Amino acid sequence: MEKQARKIIVTENFEKQAEEQYDYIYINSPQNADKFADGISPAIKKISEHPKAYPLEPVILTKQNLYRFNLYMKSWKIIFKVSNKLLVILGIVNTKRHPREIKKLRTNKYK
Repeated sequence: MEKQARKIIVTENFEKQAEEQYDYIYINSPQNADKFADGISPAIKKISEHPKAYPLEPVILTKQNLYRFNLYMKSWKIIFKVSNKLLVILGIVNTKRHPREIKKLRTNKYK
């Protein structure tokens, strides 16, 4: 079976959220903030290799099963949308945040 090449889009919202999380962690632990930042690119690479292997995001279920998540460092969810041609990294949300924060990612615009 031949692997389909998907275009990967990392949204500005994801970058903004990751930066905010880094800054928040850095206040208490610069070492953990660096671990957080250093692991993001490998996590996205892993997602891009097998995006449909990740669980569906229960807060934003669709008939097409587009929205999935990667549990990152036990405390964050990397939320992404996968279709046949695109992989869109929508955001990174702390698992303790209200589900409303995850629902907002569905309406994000990306190029």
